[in-house]
Amino acid sequence: MMEKLKTVALTVMVALSLVQSYLLAYSYPQFEPLAQDQYVKTDPIGSQAVLEDLVFPDRIVLHFGTQVHTVLYPSTLHYTKIFDVVKQRYIEGFKKTNTAALAINWDDVRNKQQGVELRFRYGVPFNVLQRIMQIKGEVPSENDIITRIWMYTKETKDDVRTFFFTDMPSVVYEAVKADFTVSDIEKFVNSGEGLTPYKLGAGDYYLPSEPLTIASYKFNYTQFTADQLKRSFFTDPAITRNLTERDGSEIYTDGKRGLQLKNDQHWMTYSDPVAPAESKIDLGENLMSAIQFINQHGGWNGNYALNKMPQRLVTANQAFVFREYFNSFPIINTGTENIGFIKIVLQKGVVSSFERSLIIPDSRTITSSEAQIAGGEALEAKLSAYAKKNSIFSVFPAYRPVVSAQQVELIPSWAIELLDGTYEFLK
Repeated sequence: MMEKLKTVALTVMVALSLVQSYLLAYSYPQFEPLAQDQYVKTDPIGSQAVLEDLVFPDRIVLHFGTQVHTVLYPSTLHYTKIFDVVKQRYIEGFKKTNTAALAINWDDVRNKQQGVELRFRYGVPFNVLQRIMQIKGEVPSENDIITRIWMYTKETKDDVRTFFFTDMPSVVYEAVKADFTVSDIEKFVNSGEGLTPYKLGAGDYYLPSEPLTIASYKFNYTQFTADQLKRSFFTDPAITRNLTERDGSEIYTDGKRGLQLKNDQHWMTYSDPVAPAESKIDLGENLMSAIQFINQHGGWNGNYALNKMPQRLVTANQAFVFREYFNSFPIINTGTENIGFIKIVLQKGVVSSFERSLIIPDSRTITSSEAQIAGGEALEAKLSAYAKKNSIFSVFPAYRPVVSAQQVELIPSWAIELLDGTYEFLK
């Protein structure tokens, strides 16, 4: 009897061993991929931001109806009051049209009618505007890029027309219902009385008739450290390998993701290879993914604005650029200066590359002094003598950064954006 029991037990053990061997040989563990916002235990270094912090007009233009205009810049009192009112007004229903069918003389509207323009330098998708304004119902096309909103009083002075211009020169939407009143427009325009007058330049930009007084700034800074960034971008920083390249830059990798630090240039680049694939063009959702990624991977080292959107037909490698602002004006880098912007690229909603400045301003050390930039005839003379004047896309006040070993200086200057998307400062 005992021998039979031993035989049975041995048979069962052999059978179990065979089953286990089969499972090991022919089955595979089912790995559940982690979402991008789950695989990193982040380190809150910088500040957090929401969409409303990052999307706003780079300028508001007031038209007095007497061939006189003025321009308001972000963070100024009049700008803030007007934009706050605009965001609270309801807009519903849009009629798609084109500039030819409208048969509107926009030069007459600009010079003879009281009006307000909200200008978004590089445009904002309709469905993103819907998140920051009281736009009700369905938007005409979620990926149409709105470059400006223009509200003006009709010649009869009894109504207001509201138009949304797109990045397609001929495509315009008129708001069917918008609760802006003639009184609203009058209040907006009257708020600009006594401010610096502007006139239309050679292109679609405005120039002041007198010099502008703008504060210049100096401040000390610190930098994101390698340890902070490793903890932010890698699942297990302890298993990362690092090497130093000939140019002095440091590279960290966990075998898949890579982080390059160029400390002498105060710059970092993160990459997470993603197989190229087309995805639905939903610029609004991709924008929200980009903001969430930055919030969770170091945060924001200053105040930023959405600067550039992906091209309309791009289905892969959708790139977003956020431009750093200091008070009312953007910090513009020219050439190889790595400061003033964050660039992030997404594929199928997943971040494949991310680059930014390592500089963290020390707000306790900020000092300021008044400076002037040219206006009127002096500015016009500078533009007339500018070698690339036929390639100018836009002219605007900005800060030229000068970065030393311990300090950043922001110098107010006239920035020129050329048709190829590059920047130069007017000398």
